[in-house]
Amino acid sequence: MTSFLMTSLKHFMQKREEEFKIKTYDCGVNGKIKISNLMQYLQEIAANHAEALGFGFKALNQLKGYWALSNIRIEIEKLPEWNERVIIRTWPSGHSRLLAMREFVGSNETGEGIFKASSEWMILDKVTTKPMNLMHLDLPLPKEEERVLSGEMKRLQPRSGYDFSGRQRVPYSAIDLNGHVNNTEYVKWAMDEIRRVCPAEFNVAAIQSTYLSEVFEGDEVDIFLSRDSDDRMNAAIRKSGQDTDVFLMDVFLSLT
Repeated sequence: MTSFLMTSLKHFMQKREEEFKIKTYDCGVNGKIKISNLMQYLQEIAANHAEALGFGFKALNQLKGYWALSNIRIEIEKLPEWNERVIIRTWPSGHSRLLAMREFVGSNETGEGIFKASSEWMILDKVTTKPMNLMHLDLPLPKEEERVLSGEMKRLQPRSGYDFSGRQRVPYSAIDLNGHVNNTEYVKWAMDEIRRVCPAEFNVAAIQSTYLSEVFEGDEVDIFLSRDSDDRMNAAIRKSGQDTDVFLMDVFLSLT
């Protein structure tokens, strides 16, 4: 194969596109996909793409490591509804010593953009659970590419003024392939609490989640909420009896 064809093939593989049809079990009572279910779609296409590029579950398993989401921000124009088809494109957008970046763009069947997201991931050591140095791993991680969100995506920081909202005992069903609570479960728990204290119907305009520590089956976690304004809610999750946050989330609401 010529070098030109090799370069073209490599460039083609850097981006992946998949189509998802919104199922009934993905939706809430308003007929729109739940945020946590949308994140499952992002997780699925990211895992498929990483596998195809040679740094997915199988490759990391040989290195005794696994991918863990560290930070993600999703900006939403319109949440897809039941039976709609959504086309999601994703690509790696660079990496540093500890973080690998990945972008997502979602559109409907007519090509209209409906959401975009930027994310940061770590590879954690299966034994120590500490981040592995990406520069020391023999993985074909792509160099810097286009980012879909403007500005630096800083990790969320704890806020003052949180109020206790609820407690959750981690069930077996929340555990994923890597043996810890899946990133989408934290979002589900926090959104349930937000919905409970905000009974009026609302849309989510943007959401950012930062992951700070792992949680496992049988752990108990406490969920705290604070509100900056009518259109912004903040959530923090901590292991019960501890002061250290394991998860932070900001949600920007659009009231209907």
